[in-house]
Amino acid sequence: MTDKNLLAPNQLTITDAARAHMLRVIGDNDGVRLEIRAGKGCGGNEYDFKAVPSGKADALDLYADLGEGKRLFVKPLEFFSKLQFVTIDFQTDEVGNRRIHISNPNEKGRCGCGQSVSF
Repeated sequence: MTDKNLLAPNQLTITDAARAHMLRVIGDNDGVRLEIRAGKGCGGNEYDFKAVPSGKADALDLYADLGEGKRLFVKPLEFFSKLQFVTIDFQTDEVGNRRIHISNPNEKGRCGCGQSVSF
């Protein structure tokens, strides 16, 4: 993987809160992969984060640098068709629930609970 695979900050934004959360949960892995799982939820798609073990990243993966040698990986086809200009945040709501929140201008809609999306 070369620097040509590195996404510019304006192509995919990760807030400091999301970055800190991801670094806490990555552990010994190289990073985490953001994918879109089709056929899930009433919106038809769900965002999914999976650990990427050391040495298991695909050479074609695009990535955002999380710091500490860790990365957020995305597949090029998903990035250019559905994940470009996404903002990833880690939020705590008014009752104390904590979660990753993805703001994606490429979505056509979200289900009522906000867990699944359509493109």
